[in-house]
Amino acid sequence: MKPLRIELPDGSGRRFGQSHHVRAAVALAGVAVALTAAAVGLRVANADEVLPGTRVAGIALGGLSQDAARGRLATAWSEDRSVTVIAGKQRVTVHAGDVAFRLDAAATAARAVRAGRHGPLAGLGSEAVALLRPRDVQPVVAVDRRRLAGIVAMLARGADRPSFPGALSIDRETRRVDVAAPRAGRVVDRPSAEAAILAGLRRGSRTAVTLAMRTAAGPRLRDVRRVARQARSYLARPLRLTGVGDPVTVTARQLAALLDVRPVAGSRDRRVRLGVKPGGVAGLVGRIAARRDRAAVNARVVARGAAATIDEKLDMSWRARRADVEVVPARGGRRLQRASAAAAIDAAVADNRHLVRLAVRSAPPAVSTGAARLARRLIGTFTTYYDCCQPRVTNIRLIARAVDGAVIAPQGRFSLNAVAGRRTRTKGYVPAPFIADGELVPSVGGGVSQFSTTMYNAAYFAGLDIDSHQPHSVYIARYPPGREATLDYGSIDLTWTNDTEVAVFVRASSTPTSVTVSLYGDNGGRRVRAQSGPRQPLAGRDFAITVTRRIRYRGGRIVRQPYITRYDTPPVDE
Repeated sequence: MKPLRIELPDGSGRRFGQSHHVRAAVALAGVAVALTAAAVGLRVANADEVLPGTRVAGIALGGLSQDAARGRLATAWSEDRSVTVIAGKQRVTVHAGDVAFRLDAAATAARAVRAGRHGPLAGLGSEAVALLRPRDVQPVVAVDRRRLAGIVAMLARGADRPSFPGALSIDRETRRVDVAAPRAGRVVDRPSAEAAILAGLRRGSRTAVTLAMRTAAGPRLRDVRRVARQARSYLARPLRLTGVGDPVTVTARQLAALLDVRPVAGSRDRRVRLGVKPGGVAGLVGRIAARRDRAAVNARVVARGAAATIDEKLDMSWRARRADVEVVPARGGRRLQRASAAAAIDAAVADNRHLVRLAVRSAPPAVSTGAARLARRLIGTFTTYYDCCQPRVTNIRLIARAVDGAVIAPQGRFSLNAVAGRRTRTKGYVPAPFIADGELVPSVGGGVSQFSTTMYNAAYFAGLDIDSHQPHSVYIARYPPGREATLDYGSIDLTWTNDTEVAVFVRASSTPTSVTVSLYGDNGGRRVRAQSGPRQPLAGRDFAITVTRRIRYRGGRIVRQPYITRYDTPPVDE
C-alpha cells in the first residue's frame, strides 16, 4: 500500500506509511467531529440569525437577525447599478433603472437566514464548511422582463448576422442560372443574454459582459444548386395571371428578374425552395394593379332645368322644392388584392405551376343608383354676384368647377377645403385681393371666399348641420350681413354635415357675373327662416348683428340657432 499524504493548513504535508493510515484517519475524523461540533454550536448560538460567513453581493450578514439583515441590505445595497454589455461591435451601458431592477430586501433577508440549514444532516455539513470559507447567497430581485427583453432585442438587431440562404443570378437573354453560395450566420442567444445582464446587475460591478452568440446555420450549397435547376426548368414556360380582365402573360425574360432562393418557412434545418423576390413581385403586382384597378363611380344627379334663384341678403324663408333631375347610374369598381396576389404568384412558382388566378375585391360606390333616385328635391340654393373679368372671378369659377358633383352620403361631412384642395398656380388660380388682418393683400386664389359664402347660404337654407365657418373680419356689402363665410386653405374651412337620410348632391355653376350652389337631396320637408336683428354699433369697431336660423322639422319641432357676428371698420371691398 502506498504511503498516505496529508496536506496541512500551513501548506506543508506529511507522508504516512501503512502504519500511519489508522492514525491519519483518526486525525481526519477528529477534525470533522470538531468542525461539526462547532457547526452545532453556531446553530444553537444563531438559532434565529444569519449564520456566520453569509454574504449577499459582498454585504456581510452573519450574526444578524432577519430584521437587522433586511435593514443592512436596504442601506448597503446601491440602486445605482449598471453593467456594460458588449454585443458584436456595440458597447452599451444598461442601468438598473432601464429595466426596473431593484432588490427585494425582505425576501433576500429571509433567504439569508435559511441559508446553510438544509441538505445532509440538516445542513450541518455546509455549516461546517462555512467555518473555513464564506457563503454567498443570491439576492432576490425584481426586474421588468419586458423591458429587459426589449434591450436585448435592440442589441441583437445590431449584432445579429442572419444566415444567407444563397441567391440566383439569371441572365435574361440566355436564361443561364448561376448561384451565390449560402453562408451561416450568428445571432445573440437571447435567454443567456438576459441572464448575463441580470447577473451583472446583481454583482453591482461595472465590468463588461460579452453576450454569447450562437451559430445560425444556413442551407447547404447542394440545396441551392437544386433550386437553380428548378429555376432553369421553370423558365421554359411563361406565367399566366387571370382574374383582372384579360389574362396577363409574364414572359421568361420578366420571370428571370423575379426568381430567387427562398427559405422554407419554419424549417429548422434552413431548407430552401424556388420562389420570387419580394420586391420584384410587389413591383409586378403594382404595375398590373395600375392598369387593371377600376375606381367605383358614385351615382349623381343632373338637373334638367336651372335651379331657383335665391339671392336675398335680408330675412327670407325657404322650403325644399321638387326638382326635375336625371340620375346618372353608379358603377362598381374593382381592386387587385396586392398582398394576396404576390403570395399567390410565389406559391405558384414554388409548386411549379404556370397559371394563377389573382384575388380581386369589388369596390362598391359610396352612393348607389337607388340612393341617388331618392334625391329628387332641391333642398338649398343660393346665388351671389360679382363684376366681370376681375382676377378673382377666375378663382371663383375654378373652385366652383372643383366642387361641382361632390356627393355627401347620409351622416357624411363636407369640407370645402378638402373637396376643392389647395389653390395653386398649377391649378390655374391667380393672385387676387385677400383680406388679412383687415387689409387687402394679394394672394393666389384670392376671392374664393365668395364661393364659400355662396355654399354657406345653400347649406344654411337646406337646414343642414353647419359644423364650422368663420365670417369675414370686415363687412363686405355684396354678402348678407351675418350670413357669410371666409376661406383660407390650412387655417379657415367651411364644413357641414348631411344629417339627413338621403345623400346630398352638390351642383355648382358660374357665369361671368355670378356663382350658384344648389344642393339636391331630401331633408324631410324642413322649413328654414333667417331672421336678422338690428345692427348694433360697437365702440372702436363697425357693428354687431345677430342672425337667427329657425328650422321647423316635419312634425312641428322648431329649433332656433342664433349666431352673432362682429365686424371691424372700415368696410373693405374684397
